[in-house]
Amino acid sequence: MGIFDDLKLIFSEEGKANRAAYEEREKEEQEKALQEIRERRNNPEKMQQYEEEVKKRRSDLNEERSVWDFQNKNTGEDPLKEWNKLREEGKIQVGTEMERDASSSRLGSEGLVEVRTDERLPYIDQG
Repeated sequence: MGIFDDLKLIFSEEGKANRAAYEEREKEEQEKALQEIRERRNNPEKMQQYEEEVKKRRSDLNEERSVWDFQNKNTGEDPLKEWNKLREEGKIQVGTEMERDASSSRLGSEGLVEVRTDERLPYIDQG
């Protein structure tokens, strides 16, 4: 199957119907999201609940980021010690321990992870 076969499939009646159905689903999802936003704006309780959820997500993210502060310390200590300690405590996961996307596994690859694994190494900001 080549590129011309793909183009035929895309521009065939079946392809046009699939694209129309996809666009309709996208439109419905966007309208639903917009409706939720409108409901929050009109209902103070829903807005308060939404703001609390956002605050919690932000604090969780800040807490997760603060674990990696040891990378920026220039105290002369080896960051590997702190990295190993945090890893033993389960606060740090390395690439082999992370959940991988099964749909991206090809030719023996385990699949991709959703974060940059090099940023999770002890010496990332130390040169």
